[in-house]
Amino acid sequence: MSRKGFSLIELLVYVAIFVMSSVFLVSMFIIFTRIHVRQSSLNEVNSQVSFVNDVIQRLVRSSSVIGTAAGAATSTLTLRMASSTVDPTLVYFEGGVIYLQEGEDEPIALTSSPLAVDDFSVTKYENEGGYSFVRFDLAVHYDAESEGAKFRRTLSSAVSRASAATFDSSVLPNSSASYDLGSATKSWQNLYISGGIGIGTQPVAAAGIKSADDIAFTTSSVGLILVAPNSSCYRLTVGNGGVFATSSVSCP
Repeated sequence: MSRKGFSLIELLVYVAIFVMSSVFLVSMFIIFTRIHVRQSSLNEVNSQVSFVNDVIQRLVRSSSVIGTAAGAATSTLTLRMASSTVDPTLVYFEGGVIYLQEGEDEPIALTSSPLAVDDFSVTKYENEGGYSFVRFDLAVHYDAESEGAKFRRTLSSAVSRASAATFDSSVLPNSSASYDLGSATKSWQNLYISGGIGIGTQPVAAAGIKSADDIAFTTSSVGLILVAPNSSCYRLTVGNGGVFATSSVSCP
């Protein structure tokens, strides 16, 4: 009865095949793990960046006024909102995190670990004849010890307000007699007021306009238009001798 077994050469061949297969499988496992870790960090970064972008886009579009100063980059976006409960709304960068604060509420973080924010800047631009818009730039990285998991991304985007300013409370300056509404070169077209106007004094219910100073006209051809009891209208002007004169005009 003959006995058969493995020769030394055959054994070495089998061992070599086993080692090569093991190395191949281990290499594939390492590559797969690296790809998985890389993809996980990529997904996390993209998810948080998209979330920040969506929040800023939504807030700016729904804002009444972009309160950030125009033309200068800043790390804080200030928005004036129609609702007093969320006015003002701030989006700002501090300590590697972007925060959102609405009104008097506590700030909430829009980004979280392992994402770290390297830079966040906002610049407001005035659009002649249209709504103001802001450009914001964001730079982030995935904070990890593994080199394969480290990932960086930047985002540059712009958004404008989508509606006219609306308010549900009084619009007040932060100091008295310091600010203007419009200017000599950029004036508002029409002003609609349902109550009284007080110029240098408090308005009263008995008069639509009450002034603590003179009311001046630029030329002698204009004056006060008064309505007679018969619904006819007359313009009241003054001549060179200080004599009042009236002329019939169309009622406004």
